[in-house]
Amino acid sequence: MTISHIAKSLLMAGVMTVATGAPGRAEPINVRFQPPNIQLPKAGSCTPRIRDEDMIAEWTAWDQKALPDRKVYAITRDMNRMRDLDARRFEPVINRIRTLLPTVKADYDDKAALFDQVKLMLAKGESEKVRQDGMVASLLAAGGHAAGALNTLADYLIEGKGIEADRARGLKLKVEAAYGGSADAILDLARLTNDGETVDGWRIQPDLAVNMAFGALVGVLDEGICDRMSRIAREYEDGSVVVQDYNLTQAWYRFAADLGDSTAAWKVAELNLLSETVEKDNAVLVKYLTMAADGGNMSAILELGRLYAEGALVPRDRDRALALYRQAEDLGNQAGLVKQAQLLEETKDTSAADLQSYEDVLRRLTEAKDPPSFAFTRLARLVQAKSGIWNPSPEVRSLLEKAVAGGDIEGGIDLAELLLRHDLEPSTVTRATDLLARAIHINGEINAIAKLQKVHLCVDPSGPDFAAAAYWGDVEAGAGNKTLDLDPDQIDKLPELNDPYLIAAIQTQALYGRASALALYQRYLKTAGYSDQVLRFWDQRAQLRRGATVEGMLIEFKQNVERGALDKARRSIHLTSDALTVDAGLSFAHFLVKNYAGDHDSMVLAKEILVPLAEGGAGRAVQLLMEIDANDTSIPSPVTTYRPVMQERGDMTAQLLLAEQSTDETEKGLYYQRAISAQRCDYDDTMALADYALKHRKQDAERWLSIAANIASDDGWRKVKIADTYASMKTEQGRKIASKLYAEAKDAGEPAAYYRLIATYADETSPEFDLAKASAMFTELVRISDIKDVPQKLVMLGKMDPQIRQAVSQQIDIRDLYQQAAAVGQPVAMRELAKLMRGETDAKASAEQAFEWLKKSAEAGDGEAMYLLSQSYAFGSGTEPRLDAAQHWMAEAAKAGYPAATAILKLNTAKTEG
Repeated sequence: MTISHIAKSLLMAGVMTVATGAPGRAEPINVRFQPPNIQLPKAGSCTPRIRDEDMIAEWTAWDQKALPDRKVYAITRDMNRMRDLDARRFEPVINRIRTLLPTVKADYDDKAALFDQVKLMLAKGESEKVRQDGMVASLLAAGGHAAGALNTLADYLIEGKGIEADRARGLKLKVEAAYGGSADAILDLARLTNDGETVDGWRIQPDLAVNMAFGALVGVLDEGICDRMSRIAREYEDGSVVVQDYNLTQAWYRFAADLGDSTAAWKVAELNLLSETVEKDNAVLVKYLTMAADGGNMSAILELGRLYAEGALVPRDRDRALALYRQAEDLGNQAGLVKQAQLLEETKDTSAADLQSYEDVLRRLTEAKDPPSFAFTRLARLVQAKSGIWNPSPEVRSLLEKAVAGGDIEGGIDLAELLLRHDLEPSTVTRATDLLARAIHINGEINAIAKLQKVHLCVDPSGPDFAAAAYWGDVEAGAGNKTLDLDPDQIDKLPELNDPYLIAAIQTQALYGRASALALYQRYLKTAGYSDQVLRFWDQRAQLRRGATVEGMLIEFKQNVERGALDKARRSIHLTSDALTVDAGLSFAHFLVKNYAGDHDSMVLAKEILVPLAEGGAGRAVQLLMEIDANDTSIPSPVTTYRPVMQERGDMTAQLLLAEQSTDETEKGLYYQRAISAQRCDYDDTMALADYALKHRKQDAERWLSIAANIASDDGWRKVKIADTYASMKTEQGRKIASKLYAEAKDAGEPAAYYRLIATYADETSPEFDLAKASAMFTELVRISDIKDVPQKLVMLGKMDPQIRQAVSQQIDIRDLYQQAAAVGQPVAMRELAKLMRGETDAKASAEQAFEWLKKSAEAGDGEAMYLLSQSYAFGSGTEPRLDAAQHWMAEAAKAGYPAATAILKLNTAKTEG
């Protein structure tokens, strides 16, 4: 084959390709067709669409006797929409509309009815039946069709719908429809010719054709204008025929919205909300969002409600937000109810009116046709809060069972806790553990992990199951949900530790919304020097989480207590007294009672903190109030005052208080079982249960002590306290376990364990009496101690058996240890070193040195040193006698609480008055 033949063949192939209508796909047509710049009428010109669900509801409720009193355009649009949504479902309604249309539309003749019948059958997938019955052919034969109908028939021919496909005839009809003014036909032909296809009878350039089509769509200001404007907007949004241009999309939607189309107004708002395709304009957003909401657009109503609820872009207005959500509810949208519940949940604890509204909303939600399962859980919590956790209304369990049936995981957790509070039979425990395990396995609910661990370790009467508890403890740690128990002095050292795993764990819990972790993470970010932007983000997050601010102040409070800055600690209480959590309130009040019991104002503040907590059933608050009012016989006991609330909703400590006060054994047993269910399964609670058991249920003491030991793990101080309890049993078995625990705590370096063992070895009545062991152990304790802690231990040595003192003195240089500790500013060491120097042979030199050390110790706040310094000034020991200085330091010693100084001042006062 020659080159010329090859070229001719390729040329023919190209011509044939164009002729048979298989051109390549070209770029969209670049036409910028702007909305007309005209004065729009004040009243809306169009008949805007309504939501599909509203439209369906109206036609479903229609009695089918006569067509609704609405514009014909709206009726036919609804008919077409129902056909497109579900032709089979809405066929009876559509057929009835067709039957009645001639009563309101004079030109709706048999041909128009047949056309609608064809459209319905094709929508139902009955194309073959339409073809067999020759229905499309009949329409073609009838002729006289409007341009839009003609274009539809053209599509049937091109696509072979209800008639044999005939592309050429179809294109001919489409050209006729285009010249007749059908915008759809014009756009179809513009797309075809832009793609390179030649269509007989059509010679208009694609860009001009698009202008013609869009011009035809603009047309006149009639009831269909908004739909046509939105059609242009969608063409620019889609970008298949014309070049995609979201600014023009927005412009045409705005034009339609300004003519009264609420759906178009929502589209404008949505474009600005997403702000991915147009430059966001908040003023435009709010304007059109409000227009859409006023027009009944459900998406706009809910979104505008959110803006007012959050105070985003508009001033925060909860009442306006609630009104919008109620509007959504009135329109039949369940999301309106859900949003009301979410908004009211934020303030239900601070407003009685909002609490009642919250309950009303939840009840309406649970009575809805398809209620969300979470509503049953939230309502159950409200009902339980009213009736109390120990005698809840039967409705609580019924609601939680419905929540579980609906798949609400939180409802399952609440039901598990409800079951365990009232019945610890094996079948009940099994169901509760199944509910908790389901929450973990199905939904990954990490809060259920600790609860399941608690059941295995502390609640199940057949336990403790240490293996199962350990397993779930490991799972909790792996999930990053294990409570982080950091000492106050560790918190500000987090950046120095540079432990990414620890920081990640804190951040994870902060993201989950745990108040203590939020406070801790904020403290870390500040200490580590993060930017203001980061700090603001976490500050805003903390403000949304109730209790996070209080937890932050609690951290600072504990640090001040640890550092001995009691005044600063006390001031921090005032800063948080308006919004205390139970744990924070108890920490603050306990601090005041233990450190400022004699200060009237401090006790008033403590009671202000404790009374609301006691009214909520916090037993520890009741105990502290008992301490404060111990000497006031004019008022009833706090247990008597708060008995009803403790019986309704009291925590573990409250139940043990009730049990202690009860004289009825059955009642004592009931309160004891409640205490077991209510416990947190931590060291403090299990030790409290052990203490109660030792007094009233000795058979259970070993159980609680073994659990406490398991929780204590390697904590030496806790082991010492557990060992003390075993020792208090006064049994051989208890003594052996105590000795073992003391030894383990000693090996962990716990000083208290050394003291206990030394006391045991030094006790002549103990089977383990051994002065040599006591001496060796004390020597070991001194050697492992920090030099600043050594003086207190040496002071204790002075009070021990002479044989122990002698043995220890042979092993360590006591004077040298005091000298080392004094050199680093330890007040006790300076005082004790001064006392040793006073008895040394070089009286004058030693007295002068002793005076200097006493003065330093006194200035450092040591009460005994102040007393001894006063004597030195009085008698001129190591210094010149000075009566004024002697009197000053005697007064300071008395202020510091040194007994001898207090007694001397009282004696002097009595002599003066006598």
